[in-house]
Amino acid sequence: MTERERFLGTMRYEPVDRRPLHLVGPWPDTLARWRREGLPDDWDADALHEQYGLQPLRLRNVSGDHGPWPRFEARVLFEDEETRVFLDEYGRTVRDLKQHSTLPEWQSFPVTDRDSLARVIEERYSLEHLDARFGEIWEQRVAEAGASGDLIVADGGCYYWTLRSLAGVAGASYLLYDAPDLVDELCERYCEVAVESLRRALARGQVDVIGFGEDIGFKTSTLISPVMFRRFIAPRYRRLMDLAREHGIEATWYDSDGDLRPFIGDYLALGIRCLAPCEVAAGMSPSALRPQHGRALQFVGGLDKREIAKGRDAIDAEIARNRPVILEGGYVPAIDHSVSADISYDHYRHFLDCVPAMLAV
Repeated sequence: MTERERFLGTMRYEPVDRRPLHLVGPWPDTLARWRREGLPDDWDADALHEQYGLQPLRLRNVSGDHGPWPRFEARVLFEDEETRVFLDEYGRTVRDLKQHSTLPEWQSFPVTDRDSLARVIEERYSLEHLDARFGEIWEQRVAEAGASGDLIVADGGCYYWTLRSLAGVAGASYLLYDAPDLVDELCERYCEVAVESLRRALARGQVDVIGFGEDIGFKTSTLISPVMFRRFIAPRYRRLMDLAREHGIEATWYDSDGDLRPFIGDYLALGIRCLAPCEVAAGMSPSALRPQHGRALQFVGGLDKREIAKGRDAIDAEIARNRPVILEGGYVPAIDHSVSADISYDHYRHFLDCVPAMLAV
């Protein structure tokens, strides 16, 4: 079986020869540490995984460009040996550290109030530019995806992600109350792009999965209320999922850090069933959620990176804790989110040693 066949079979609770494997990437700081601890200098994580004979699940995105169009002009504003300050493609001023893997500091955003949101909607999310979002690069990407045998994903949308990217978390929170009509307009225009993107992808071949990416949660809850979710975002999800089901697409992949538990009932009602990366520190453990929601809820991720960092006994225990859900199906195990720099080379190699037995059925 291919990893694509294993993924789809696992999510349908059908027999497979083994569970599929999703491998997340290490931070640059993690790779630097591993090289100090014995990883060959010319190896990256893919080369390490190949040495273990691991065949990871590979995803191919066949959606058009869903970001601001035209993009904001990216350029460097300041740079020294330690930091770089630049304007990015979302029009944000960003400060990043060169020597450390960490989240950047967003110093300013293009959207600060009602007027600037209205301007960005008209200038960067005009529906008159739809064709420009599907150029030669997209055509090539779709053709390569169709020939790859990999899992083919089309975006269902990143609605909160887009608002937050343009205005920041605090700015987005105010705009939901101060400019709800404009937030609604932004979501609707984004939805039109996503619907057109899915239609064009379907016209050119197969789509296996509808993917969503929001980063809509934090450690103890969601970044917006269920009321706001149902008003602004759920209707757009429903439109994409209805179109997907018309074409026989049932599989989903909902990517967000943080605690998504307040929205799980809404996700399931919309037909969104699979959550990733299932951040255990935020209460998203598959072994705890499966008894609450049954087979309706599916998972990618859910192996606590904090336990992987503790060493061999903790790694063995973490895998054993999740083993019943892995065996039941509807679950692709992976380290939750990324391989952080507190995970040593020795501990990560022990995790890789455990992978074959973890995936066995």
